[in-house]
Amino acid sequence: MPGNIEVFKRLKEQIRIPLGTGERDRTIWGFIPYLQERCIDILQPDIGGCGGVSQMRKIATLAETFFVPLAPHCATTVLGMTASLHVVASIPMFLIHEGGKGYSPENVATQNWTVDKQGYASLPEGPGIGVEINDVKVAQMHADRKKKVSWPKQKLEDGSVADY
Repeated sequence: MPGNIEVFKRLKEQIRIPLGTGERDRTIWGFIPYLQERCIDILQPDIGGCGGVSQMRKIATLAETFFVPLAPHCATTVLGMTASLHVVASIPMFLIHEGGKGYSPENVATQNWTVDKQGYASLPEGPGIGVEINDVKVAQMHADRKKKVSWPKQKLEDGSVADY
């Protein structure tokens, strides 16, 4: 349903809880119709899909003009999550951040921020965005031609379409 503004408008008319979307939208132009039609309450860009730090920052500024908060979705690596945390630390209408574990190959990048028991993340520190890449590990992974990457299944057992 990403990008189907007419459906979101109908949902907004019928549902009395805040609606959020955007994790599958890929450019700033994909977010504009949601805002212009006022059919969502929360924007959820994914830094790995929306164009990186600069584009996510632009999306945040655009959302701010419509008084719509950001709750970024982040299905990416330590590098992406760290970059996303930097963006949300710089915006006034940050609501909450979604992320997951297990997206990064082990020992490829350092994570110098933490998430406490209440779910609060510390800010990344250090030069750049604060991530150090283990060049030796990356070279080893690149040299391993037997390693297979498997994409998530596109369909569930019942035949319905899967997302991730």
